[in-house]
Amino acid sequence: LEGGREQAALSQSQWTAGTNYHFAVIERETGVLLGVVGLNAEKREAPELHYWIRTDHARRGLTTEACLALIDWARRQLHVLRLTLWAGKDNKGSRRVADKLGFEHVGPLDWKPEGGQGTFEAESYELRLV
Repeated sequence: LEGGREQAALSQSQWTAGTNYHFAVIERETGVLLGVVGLNAEKREAPELHYWIRTDHARRGLTTEACLALIDWARRQLHVLRLTLWAGKDNKGSRRVADKLGFEHVGPLDWKPEGGQGTFEAESYELRLV
């Protein structure tokens, strides 16, 4: 519970500073938390889109739906003209979402992100909103 409070406070301060925007993905019918979508807007010229959904709710189009809403919000509220994202090279689901959103595959990242099982290779994507 304390960790949740700390994360909420951090998210609120980042939102206020305009550096990160996190949105919960909630199932309409049940109100259950399914995941998160957000923007890391520290690079104002090209914020980074990120997303995560519970494995038991994957492959239903929910991440794509949530990201489309976030992209629309970013266009209208933040006047974003370009978005970036990265996805694990072997994460077919995440890469499929990037494709469905219309992101263009740019190539491999020149650095390795770190996850629960260490560092991994990832691919870079870009979406122009103009």
